[in-house]
Amino acid sequence: MTDAPPVSISPVSEAPSSEPDALSASQPSTPGRPNLSRTNSISSDGGSLDGVDLLGGGNGAGLPLADILDTFLSARIDLANRRWSRFSGDMKQKARRRKEDLVRRARDKKELKQMEGEVRKMRKRVSTRIDNLQQKWQDAKVVRLRDKISFVVGVLNLVVSSLCFAFRPELVPALYSALALYFLPLRVYSYTSKKWHYFLFDFCYFLNVANLLFIWAFPDNKFLFTVCYCAAHGPLAFSVATWRNSLVFHSLEKMTSLFIHLYPPFVFTTLVHFTPREAAEVRYPALKGLDRLDGYTSFWFNVTIYLAWQLIYYELIVIRKKQKIETGERINSYSTMSKGKGPVANLLGKASPKRREPAFMLLQFAYTILTTLPAPLILFPSSKASGIFFLGILTVSVWNGASYYVEVFGRRFEKELMELRREIEMMRSTEQAVDSALNGEAPPQGDDKEADSGEDKKLV
Repeated sequence: MTDAPPVSISPVSEAPSSEPDALSASQPSTPGRPNLSRTNSISSDGGSLDGVDLLGGGNGAGLPLADILDTFLSARIDLANRRWSRFSGDMKQKARRRKEDLVRRARDKKELKQMEGEVRKMRKRVSTRIDNLQQKWQDAKVVRLRDKISFVVGVLNLVVSSLCFAFRPELVPALYSALALYFLPLRVYSYTSKKWHYFLFDFCYFLNVANLLFIWAFPDNKFLFTVCYCAAHGPLAFSVATWRNSLVFHSLEKMTSLFIHLYPPFVFTTLVHFTPREAAEVRYPALKGLDRLDGYTSFWFNVTIYLAWQLIYYELIVIRKKQKIETGERINSYSTMSKGKGPVANLLGKASPKRREPAFMLLQFAYTILTTLPAPLILFPSSKASGIFFLGILTVSVWNGASYYVEVFGRRFEKELMELRREIEMMRSTEQAVDSALNGEAPPQGDDKEADSGEDKKLV
């Protein structure tokens, strides 16, 4: 360390004392550092102290510069350290809170986006439902016209058939043929447009074609007459209850289904029991000498015709169209009844998947044969039994129609409106939840700014 330069000091008065000399004499000298004498060296007002130790630690009345700096700066350094520690802790805590807030906001934004997506879906669904209802109202004129035509045809069919049965029963087969030319082409067009045309290969359509063949092509064929009569009073008539056919005048589909299953037993009951025998035998020679139907012969006739139809159906539909039916691209009687509800679906559910379709064909065969047996044994010999039987299935169709009008048709539009109202309420509640979440999660920008300004004030 080099010697400090001489420092000029102002004159000071110092009390006479002998201690400084003693202390100065007793202290050892340090090499390279001169000892300063504490004796008075003031000769005048312009006197000066040469070689003053500014960093020395002597105990005198004058403080060294290091002590002065330490005394002056230590408190301020300690205060600055405390302020920096507090500032750094606050900044770390603020950064941690900001990070947690950002993570929470990011998570909430995902949930809000999902909720907003649900709201958009609900809005789209409600809008679609409203559009469908509006489309129904816009198409009301076309629907009303179609329903009016169907209603008029249905009522006139009932009235004309009743009058024809009462006054000219021999014309009932001709009336049936005329109605078939009206209903069957409409059914072919309707089912083809809906991709339901595999139903057109069912046994009931096959039997209606057989009825027309007997009436116009083979009126003298006893085999064909036996098959048509037994099938008309068997599987066709019982299908009114099985398939819940309904007398709904304004519905073209329901009136067509009812015509296919109800009109054949009406035709053959009228032909056998209520048409004058002479006129019937002249027009249909197969009735000559046919006072009764042999049950055994009728059974095998119907088994033969059913097996012939089943083989054709199995080849054309079950084998060749199997892939389309399994993928759901097309439907038929088996796919509809096996997946629905009821005793048939319950019975098929007990069989393994590979055996369900053969089991369905076996059930259909048993149903056809069992429902055919009353025709040759009970209905053909007795006109009273035939009349009661026909009135019974007609009553079933009327009851089904009444149920449709009251329970289905009368409440359908009301149910649609109730579903639309529920969807609108759900959409509104979800929108309110999203809005409240958005308002609650909005970042408090004003509070953050005030907090930041407060921190700045503390630092200043």
